[in-house]
Amino acid sequence: MAALLLASPISFLGRAPVIDPPPVVAAPSIAPVPPAPPPFRYDPPKDIKSAKIGEIQPDFTKVIPQVQRDCPVALSPDDVMVAFGDAAGSQPAIGIFDLHRFTKTASIQVPAFPHGNLSWSPDQKSIACTIGEGKSRRVWILRIAESRAIELPRPPGRDVPGGDLHWWQAGELAFFPDDEAPLAFDLDKLVLLPLEDSPAYKKLDDISKRLWKEGSRETWPGQTHWKLGVRTLITSAVPPSRREPDGPWQLSGQSVCAFTHPSVPISFGLKSFGVDEGDKILCSDDGSKLMRLMNGKIEVTFMKQTTCPDLVFEVEMPFPVDEIENTGWSTQVKDKQLCLMIYAPLKNPLNDRVVGPDYNQVRALARLLEWKGRQGVFIVQTHDGSVQAGDVASSLHYWEPGNMSEWKPETTRNWWTTIKTASSPLPAKLPELPTPQLLDLTQGTSVMIVTKAIEKPHEPPPQKVTEVAPPPQPPAPPPPPAISASDVKAFVSEHHAKASKGDLQGMIADYEAMVDFLDKGLLTRDAIGADEQAHRAKWPVGSEKIIGEIRIVQEGGLWQAEYTIEFYNENEAGEWHKGRADLTLRLKEAGKTLSITSQRAKVYDVTNSKQSPKAPAAGAAQQPQGVPISVPKPCFVAVTRAKDLGQIEFTDEISFAGTLTWHRTYRELSPDGKVVNVCRAIYEGNGGVLPNRQGARIYVGSQGWHRTMGTPAFVRLCERSAAALVGREFIFQFTQNGMIESNTGTTFKLVK
Repeated sequence: MAALLLASPISFLGRAPVIDPPPVVAAPSIAPVPPAPPPFRYDPPKDIKSAKIGEIQPDFTKVIPQVQRDCPVALSPDDVMVAFGDAAGSQPAIGIFDLHRFTKTASIQVPAFPHGNLSWSPDQKSIACTIGEGKSRRVWILRIAESRAIELPRPPGRDVPGGDLHWWQAGELAFFPDDEAPLAFDLDKLVLLPLEDSPAYKKLDDISKRLWKEGSRETWPGQTHWKLGVRTLITSAVPPSRREPDGPWQLSGQSVCAFTHPSVPISFGLKSFGVDEGDKILCSDDGSKLMRLMNGKIEVTFMKQTTCPDLVFEVEMPFPVDEIENTGWSTQVKDKQLCLMIYAPLKNPLNDRVVGPDYNQVRALARLLEWKGRQGVFIVQTHDGSVQAGDVASSLHYWEPGNMSEWKPETTRNWWTTIKTASSPLPAKLPELPTPQLLDLTQGTSVMIVTKAIEKPHEPPPQKVTEVAPPPQPPAPPPPPAISASDVKAFVSEHHAKASKGDLQGMIADYEAMVDFLDKGLLTRDAIGADEQAHRAKWPVGSEKIIGEIRIVQEGGLWQAEYTIEFYNENEAGEWHKGRADLTLRLKEAGKTLSITSQRAKVYDVTNSKQSPKAPAAGAAQQPQGVPISVPKPCFVAVTRAKDLGQIEFTDEISFAGTLTWHRTYRELSPDGKVVNVCRAIYEGNGGVLPNRQGARIYVGSQGWHRTMGTPAFVRLCERSAAALVGREFIFQFTQNGMIESNTGTTFKLVK
């Protein structure tokens, strides 16, 4: 540039120079500034709510760092923002993150991280939570736009209740404590009152009242064609060695989040979204965002909608279907229990020819849909998008609970073939397969928690690794006697006996050093002891009585006990409260001793001395005393209508033959009486006909779905209604032609 300027007068010699203004040039030492990237913006796919199984797949993942591990998290009602414990600063704070722009929009300082849960206001402008313990617990309102935390004073004459907190109305919070009936907190008057006395609660219909009072108040993420779950992907399936051809197959797998079909047992597993026990999962209602809380961060996986990979494949079977009668496998074929593995092809590196399946690379597990001639049609049980053209099918088998049983004739053992895609539609119905399921999801407050699956996979015995006989060894000392299920039941019974006797020291000694305790997260044994001491100071008289069966599940040195207790507490003034609680304890086995590592409780049917007993209505019919009947194979049926929803009809069918079954079918009727929507719930529990044959008892332990059809709103309504029966006990009295439910007076007709 300097050379050009010096040459300018020479260029214009003999005439006045015309000098243009110099151009604006950046300093040579400063590099050009690249254009700024556009701001991040995630727009959920337009039709993702109606996407079918396999059409929702991961797009990309972003990470929210510096998240307080033990603080609750909560998605906003529109699934756009997430609230969490913000550990980025020196003071405790609640962070608000906009997931669609992926920016932190607020960080609201609080005196300590909240316990329990965070609850968004209906207008999504504020969050309610409780901070502190016991008498120091207070309600806090977090104003997001102002980044301001407001402490509310203690309600007059009492403490702030514990348990779940829901901002269920614009001006009212709802508390669901573990030790008293649900309460409403008026944000205008700052007073607590029974939830039943809330004006908003009184306006609800009976079904909605029951849902709010008895739960479930959290909804499970799902749409018409999918729901969220956890599945175990089989990643390798190696046959037994030639020395032990009858030995078990060696299976390896990975537990992942999956979108499962609501009515057909198939799913699309997300291989990039592996889960471990204790992980916390969040999912938006439309499935567009999956979040995993782990290691002080939140991984947010944004989903896209794309074409579903092939789920149905055609293979050439080892022989025609007419010949299966001679194999003993006709039942497995008829019941669609026949399965195979889809493997990556094993290639000979010398000539690049496919020589069979690569047992260490399982692409998918598939099950039979149809077999005609030598052509078989199979559907993938859990697909993760890894099946490719040129993959091979092999290893015909069926499943016993958690155990793979091989079809062993030479014509099938050595059989393999290349798969071809088929255009067959999804079946309307398929039975479940008892494949290994290591982990499962349970609904927590605002999040889902990955837990051990109750149904444990079969563990094959260890294989011998050599044919050479080991040298003689001196006889080993006998192993210590193993702890049995009876020992676990005795331990649990004694634990509650200590509580009833006031032996707090002995009861606290039953806990491990660190315990996942109720809804408080990880607590030390000393912290639990201090909590129990405070409880006994307030209620010096107490008892805990186990009722019904203690259900035991065991894997290795870990045990799980599920049962129900009746509890009673009384203070020096003679005031008392009592109720029932469904408990789940996890116990660790060490030698001959057991210790509690986790405790969960669901409390219900709570009454206290301040509640006046309800007198029977004048003229009310007396309950029948019951008459003995013979119960060969009866089915008791009752058809009723919802009190405040005349268009909702449900039919209960109860059978005591063999195993106890209770089916509830919901129907939505049009004004002219036609059925427009149907859902069916299946209840499992314990109980049955009483020894005197004059009545029956049913304790409902769990609830699942046989079929869900109709609009999502109707399905969610039925799901909440059906869940309200879980954890309750029902008493029936037999009559000449049926039976009557004691609490509601519902009459069931006997059908044989």
